[in-house]
Amino acid sequence: PAAPATAGPRPAYCHDGGARLWAHLARCGWPGPGSTGPEMSQCPGGRLTADSGPLTRVIRITAPGTVIACQDIRGMVDVEAQNVTIKNSVIESNSGKTGEAANGTAGIKIEDGASAIVDHVKINGDDGVHACVWDQGAREVVNAVDCYGVDDGVWSWADSSYSQTTGDHFVVENSYFHDFTTRTSNGHEDGYQTEGASDGLIRHNTYRMTAAADSAVAIWDSLRDSHNITVDGNLITGGGFAIYAEDYNPGDGGPGDPAAAGGFSVTDIRFAGNVFSTEAAGCVGQFGIWFGRAGWTYNGGPTDGWFRHGNTVLETGQDVDKGNPSGNGLSCG
Repeated sequence: PAAPATAGPRPAYCHDGGARLWAHLARCGWPGPGSTGPEMSQCPGGRLTADSGPLTRVIRITAPGTVIACQDIRGMVDVEAQNVTIKNSVIESNSGKTGEAANGTAGIKIEDGASAIVDHVKINGDDGVHACVWDQGAREVVNAVDCYGVDDGVWSWADSSYSQTTGDHFVVENSYFHDFTTRTSNGHEDGYQTEGASDGLIRHNTYRMTAAADSAVAIWDSLRDSHNITVDGNLITGGGFAIYAEDYNPGDGGPGDPAAAGGFSVTDIRFAGNVFSTEAAGCVGQFGIWFGRAGWTYNGGPTDGWFRHGNTVLETGQDVDKGNPSGNGLSCG
């Protein structure tokens, strides 16, 4: 994890967890309000260039190598070119749609074959878009983003009907995901989600989900294989279960459902050094950290089993590499 925003030793509450940690995330070395979003010192005069357009407009970026910096943008940014950079800016978007009519809308959408770096950007979905970043391109880097007002934070979209690599090759790091909405898409809030993506790194983010949310990280395979994704050094609270890495194609093997064997797969998914907090619930998520079901195909987990190392609960110090939290009257999982 990165060093705290201020010098000196970290206060005891950084190690103990609880409400004071969550009120001082940057002081404790975690992405939060003071360490994500635009770095105003990098902008002329310490200001953003204001924009008065409607929140529902689509701003198309079609020139390769475009750099957007120090902008206060109203509308949905559609990246249609390679090597686009959006940095030190604010984006506020609203599709004007609710529920599943808003599916696929985002503050920043990376289209087929496009690539983008999103660096130190605040994205306010205004309870009116599906995701902060919707990635169906060739490559993306999301760094130090402050993401809120959406149903899903970052979505790596997979659709093998037009590409075998859409949504692959992604990095999500040093970002703060919080205050999501149920008004768009299916209302199942996830910090990161894919239905089939590969070659990804989710590192040193803060996922402040509620216990009513779906998850902080959800890796599935309904549309394509998910492979080679590392989830490392994140601070996580909330979700029904905080983490899904589930092979459920063509089914999960649950009662009345086909077995997962023989369909797409979820393999080489690694969880290392993540810090889970009981801020949202005693089990971290409402029901636990790791989703699993005894008797289902692959026990409701990854095709090749769980790879977990150094994952702990902040407030108790419990090692949760082998399963969900336990003790103190908890019934998790």
